[in-house]
Amino acid sequence: MKFSLVFHSVCTIFVPMKRVIIEVGTNINQRDNARLVREDLYAKFGNDIRFSPSMKTKPVDGGDGYYINYLAEIHTDMPYDELRAWFKDLEQECGRNKEDTQDGWVPLDIDILEYDGTRFSEKDWERSYVKELLKEMRIK
Repeated sequence: MKFSLVFHSVCTIFVPMKRVIIEVGTNINQRDNARLVREDLYAKFGNDIRFSPSMKTKPVDGGDGYYINYLAEIHTDMPYDELRAWFKDLEQECGRNKEDTQDGWVPLDIDILEYDGTRFSEKDWERSYVKELLKEMRIK
């Protein structure tokens, strides 16, 4: 288990880091958006992040085009709601909005698959590319 050091004026507290697994996808300016998000994630989490290889996938709804997807494993002391809000802000900064998403245009999608041992979005865990990328990262 990883810990974060929090210094107070009287003592030092060890805060357990939570393991987070995220799925990142983009179907607009795929290579640039995927690279820019990696840079933002590195800037935020430094050495506490590890990436899977990128994978080109077809849209799960059968639409046109393709996505670039990858997974990341993060260790953080950020609370779930704060982390989720930060990811939503990144999506909006990349140009994501409800109208374009409804039309199938997704400049950036970040989903939290697991936070501190709690799994989310079981349907995503069943996708073949997610299973393959988890296997590449040796994550069970």
